[in-house]
Amino acid sequence: MDRHEGLFPIVMRACGPLLVWAGHFTFCYLYAAARCGHGEGGAPEWWVQAGVSAAALAAVLAWFAQDCRRARGRRSLRAFAGLGAGALAIAGVAWSSLALLVAGACV
Repeated sequence: MDRHEGLFPIVMRACGPLLVWAGHFTFCYLYAAARCGHGEGGAPEWWVQAGVSAAALAAVLAWFAQDCRRARGRRSLRAFAGLGAGALAIAGVAWSSLALLVAGACV
């Protein structure tokens, strides 16, 4: 660990997965609202949501794997915060993906 590392890279390392989750959540719900709000009556294309969800989940899993590799053997708050944020982001992306993919047609 570089002693002169800036605050922004440290914060982004811990909060990055949560930002991916926030972006995924925002995209999925705005996409569903846009598709259902135009009176089309049909469900948003599942493959668009599935593709975005798969990309977000892959990004969060890669970030989590990198944090696991980096935290190996360390017992610090920074390492645990990164791992916790990654685990929370994995659960959040999976949960919001299931909610949108299972919902079906616009109500």
